[in-house]
Amino acid sequence: MKVRRGVLIGAGYFSDFHLDAWQRMPGVEIVCVCDLDAGKARAAADKYGIAKISTDSQAAIAEEGIDFVDIATPPPGRIALVEAAVGRGLPVICQKPLAADFAMAKRILDIGAASPAPFMVHENFRFQPWYREIKRLLDGGIIGNKLHSITMNSRMGDGWGEDAYLGRQPYFRTMPRLLVHETGIHFVDTFRYLAGEIVECSAKLRRLNPVIAGEDAGRLSFRFRSGAEAVWDANRYNESLSPNFRYTFGELLVEAEGGSIWLGFDGSIRIKQLGQPAYLHEYAHNRLSFGGDCVHACQQHFLDVLDGKAVCETAPREYEKSLRVVEALYESAHKNRPVSFTRSRRVIDLSLPVSNSLRGVNISSSKTIEVEGWNASTLTLYSHAGTHMDAPRHFLREGASLDQQDLAACCGPARVVNLSAAQPRQLLTVEDVESRLGVVYPGERLLFRTDWSKRIGTAEYRDELPRISIELAHWLVEKQVSLIGVEPPSVADVNNMAELTEVHQTLFRGGVVIVEGLANLDQITQAEVEFIALPLKILEGDGCPVRAIAIEEVG
Repeated sequence: MKVRRGVLIGAGYFSDFHLDAWQRMPGVEIVCVCDLDAGKARAAADKYGIAKISTDSQAAIAEEGIDFVDIATPPPGRIALVEAAVGRGLPVICQKPLAADFAMAKRILDIGAASPAPFMVHENFRFQPWYREIKRLLDGGIIGNKLHSITMNSRMGDGWGEDAYLGRQPYFRTMPRLLVHETGIHFVDTFRYLAGEIVECSAKLRRLNPVIAGEDAGRLSFRFRSGAEAVWDANRYNESLSPNFRYTFGELLVEAEGGSIWLGFDGSIRIKQLGQPAYLHEYAHNRLSFGGDCVHACQQHFLDVLDGKAVCETAPREYEKSLRVVEALYESAHKNRPVSFTRSRRVIDLSLPVSNSLRGVNISSSKTIEVEGWNASTLTLYSHAGTHMDAPRHFLREGASLDQQDLAACCGPARVVNLSAAQPRQLLTVEDVESRLGVVYPGERLLFRTDWSKRIGTAEYRDELPRISIELAHWLVEKQVSLIGVEPPSVADVNNMAELTEVHQTLFRGGVVIVEGLANLDQITQAEVEFIALPLKILEGDGCPVRAIAIEEVG
């Protein structure tokens, strides 16, 4: 049997599990333990009968006759170790977290991906025996073929008190990112193993222990490409009922179309098919070493990869997917919204072109490249030409001007009221809105689609427009709608001064922002879009043209 000779870099807390696993594997010999602290290196080497130690990682990696490098150091300085090992063409198995931030982790993964030799991230939770068995059961359809949800509850209880983490991993105390970066990554990766690729995630994060720097509690939610969902509810502060939380790190529930699977604190698996009593599922798992001996299973997988017996499950490009989810979770917590991985944005221009063909517009040449060296134009714009926003001052003597406009109302979610069958001179009513939208909530933005912009250039466009009834204007104010957008050049009949004044004044006094002259609402394919229409900051302005857009999320 060929004996593979390896070097272990790093003799900290978790490296003991590495050494224990290597020692129990036939065909493997760790020939050198390297650590900056010679005492730690010697203690680890003596415990496992390894003759050689080193305090020089570069020299250890340069040792003649070695076949692989196991990197188990803390993240700082790890990239130099990876570069040295890959530079020698050696296979590498590298402990996580790879680095303190995504940018550095990505650099390490890029180096590993470019290596002709295997590079594997030592992400061992997916190799815990219960997850391997649950994956086998799911693949076999024991609770059906359509996964509904995964729910994991973790209470680790090792992070409370003034001395939190000092006994085992003191660097946890100063990590600006803790729960998700250090522990959550395990469950992100494991959930991907069990349920497939994640397409959306969200996170609510908290710090319960004030003596540490990072977050230690959170609720993480995931949506998978299959439509299934998952939740990891965790904190490191509070304790669980388990006498050894580090065995399974919590309790898991998997639900599918045909039943459920429960994972207990003790590693037990119970299955309940719909309509049938639950039963204990027998399988092999033990309390040897860490997490059901998952370190041994992980490192055995590394050897199988070297032997060509397996495709590496945590190769650089695969593991990068898990790291991107971790980054998205922090982004979600910061922005307080879900983050999607698959959706793209489609922008629809809702603005009419500004040209001399519009009423009140004159565009003339002011400078030319031929004479002055650059092109510039002089614009003369009627303040309500084309696609434009009205300011309250338009119809209220003491009304607010454009420079006082609250811009928050000018951008945000908007619902489309589809009135494409509207007739010339039609009065739009409350019934027209309620029959299409149902309940309208305070703060909503409503875009009235009438397809009237298609009549631009005709006499009908201005003189026979469908318009907001006074009844509807009062109702919009009562409902505290923040903005309305219409396709005709006005919300009311421009040839009826009394109506024109009453509708505008009612809306303005009720705090409703008015955007007129919209176009292309027929190109919107979704009931709700992100709407943006920003006015120029014109002092004492009564209105001005805007560039209005709708944004749809697709995919």
